[in-house]
Amino acid sequence: MDATPAVEFRNVSKAFGEVRALQDLTFAVPRGNIHGLLGENGAGKSTLMNILYGLYSPDGGELYLEGKRTSIRSPFDSIRHGIGMVHQVSTLVGEFDAVENIIIGTKGNSFSLPIAAERARVEEICSRFGLQFPLDIKAKELSAGIKQKIEIVRALYREARLLILDEPTTSLVESEFLQLLESLQVLVKDGVTVIFITHKIKEVMEACASVAVLRKGRLQGVLSHEEMTKESLVKLMFQEKDIQVNESALPQVELPPTTRAEEPVLRLLDVTTSGSEGKRNLKSVSLELYSGEILGVAAVSGNGEKELAQVLVDPRRLAGGDIRLDGRSIRRLSTPEVLARGLAYTPEDRIQEGILPDASITDNILLGHHAEKRFLGGGSFVRWNSVRNAARKVIEDYDVHTPSEALNIRRLSGGNIQKVIVGRAYVSEVKVLVTHNPTSGLDISTVKFIFGKLVETRNGGGAVLWINEDLDELMIICDRIAVLHDGKLRAVFTRGQFDKYRIGLMMIGGDE
Repeated sequence: MDATPAVEFRNVSKAFGEVRALQDLTFAVPRGNIHGLLGENGAGKSTLMNILYGLYSPDGGELYLEGKRTSIRSPFDSIRHGIGMVHQVSTLVGEFDAVENIIIGTKGNSFSLPIAAERARVEEICSRFGLQFPLDIKAKELSAGIKQKIEIVRALYREARLLILDEPTTSLVESEFLQLLESLQVLVKDGVTVIFITHKIKEVMEACASVAVLRKGRLQGVLSHEEMTKESLVKLMFQEKDIQVNESALPQVELPPTTRAEEPVLRLLDVTTSGSEGKRNLKSVSLELYSGEILGVAAVSGNGEKELAQVLVDPRRLAGGDIRLDGRSIRRLSTPEVLARGLAYTPEDRIQEGILPDASITDNILLGHHAEKRFLGGGSFVRWNSVRNAARKVIEDYDVHTPSEALNIRRLSGGNIQKVIVGRAYVSEVKVLVTHNPTSGLDISTVKFIFGKLVETRNGGGAVLWINEDLDELMIICDRIAVLHDGKLRAVFTRGQFDKYRIGLMMIGGDE
């Protein structure tokens, strides 16, 4: 059997200004298996894969494909070499539907795409991988989770022999992950090599034949499947940090008892929203959130969870019903007016909805707080010293890996961007936090920190509405879990009633 690696990195280095993302990185990825890539946020995982895919050029080092030294200057080069990549951030064309996005660049010409001829093949791949999504709706109207599924199918459609999956399961429930894993194993049997980047140690242990662990741009070790344990992987990732994990390889967090308020701080009364072409996204949803609790909303992407978050931060989206904050209707309020009443929000899509990519960290901290008196001087002038101080505090408190608050935020890793977004929500006093997948793509250390912030909000008399597709996470710190499917509220469970199988079944439309 030929033992030549599918890809080999030799002394690869990369820096972005003062940030050294990769430092003399050397390791090989065996052919025909699933190889994991682990590391805390900012460890260099995505940077390394972006070099392999031709998006970045290394500052030094060599790249070998199938034993041959190779120079990849662009994604077109990588595709020509049989490399496919599914990115954390969507690369879909917003005005195109799913089928068009999947086949673009591979079929047809600049004037037409053979939609009808290729649709059947796309449908077959979707069915085989259990990745169902609407084929005829424009990508700009779809949630981040559904966009990610489309990108996975697009990579499979191109029949890559080396498939890079950068956090591919972020928006998948456990059953969908298992379906994806089953299909990847079929591909591996056919000789395809998969590089699987994930922050979930449990997934690495279930899916990968081997794993490379990065820390601060350096290789910490390569383990075979037989050598992997939760403890060994956590130690390689964090070294000096003492992090206890549960059976799902998620951080253990203490949830002390609290006294829940008697009256709800946030109340949804028959809330209905309408999407494009009159489609109703939320259908008469009634729900109550109390100070002193974390209420989880468990929903598979595309079932109204995005619309729920959006209508809470912008109640003018209401097509029917009412929303009351502290007993007063907010249905006619704008987003700034809602935020001024103590509701904070962290969106699902951190790049498209959460930041100004070409602005500094300081500028991004100001978003949503620009009307607050402490940040305003005479007239409407911004007190930038105050904003910079707030940015520095977020960087320190949330351990954001950056040389300064003046750095352009798009130069941060995805996880560090998420830290800034969560930290920004807490720049002012939070009465109600609406947070949508806040731990997406984060390492265990940061997940534990954010869990702690949610629990701290709850313990301090605040209320948290936590929308999440990861049921394992919800079950750790939620006081109650509401299940949303097809825009309808299916059931609400209290902590003593949590049943992973039953809740998971309801999330995908199963019987109560």
